[in-house]
Amino acid sequence: MLESLTLKSHDGAGDVFHKRSSVTRSNETFDSNQQRQASQSAELSDEALMLGYGKGNMRAFEQLYLRHKNPLLRYFLRQVDSRATAEELFQETWQSVIKGSDGYQVSAKFTTWLYHMARNKLIDHYRKQGRGEVLSLDDDTDMQPVANSACEPEQQLNEAQSKQQFLWALNQLPPAQREVLVLKIESAMTVQDIAETIQDNAEAVKSRLRYAVQKLKQLINEATLEVEL
Repeated sequence: MLESLTLKSHDGAGDVFHKRSSVTRSNETFDSNQQRQASQSAELSDEALMLGYGKGNMRAFEQLYLRHKNPLLRYFLRQVDSRATAEELFQETWQSVIKGSDGYQVSAKFTTWLYHMARNKLIDHYRKQGRGEVLSLDDDTDMQPVANSACEPEQQLNEAQSKQQFLWALNQLPPAQREVLVLKIESAMTVQDIAETIQDNAEAVKSRLRYAVQKLKQLINEATLEVEL
């Protein structure tokens, strides 16, 4: 629009300048409104954004996607054998979010709702591969409780000598332990949030996290010792 105004003759130079200034102010106002809306969306809770998306606010969905796309993809990457499979499950989960937007109600945290759907996709994937029991509590039976363990799972990532070493150790964990640890690290969920997501009790989740941290320490220490030897 500015280009077409500029091509007018010099006889109307004053009018052209006036129109150009008006258009510029209009564009600045539009950009300012967009920035303000984006800022407001960034400040809203996940639940408010999801409700907004249910009413047709696409910007709300974009903000939700930007907040959760990386952690959700890593959730799948840590638990399946290939990136292609992880990306497929990732896409299916967001499709479920879109389909469920009309009837969404704030009965739980958005992250709990999101990762519960993601977990269902993962379980369906395992069942298709004949691994229906992969997230069973039976995976914890080979571990003993750790007395007075106050170590946070996130600290394992910092203490590991390398990202590769940490990921290797993570992949050695029993699936049920790996699942809760990944949820804790990637989504920063509380124990109660994880319990609601996987529909288990908080004490079981807490124990599984404790076992997972113990096993991680053991694996990383053994790997470090082998390198030193």
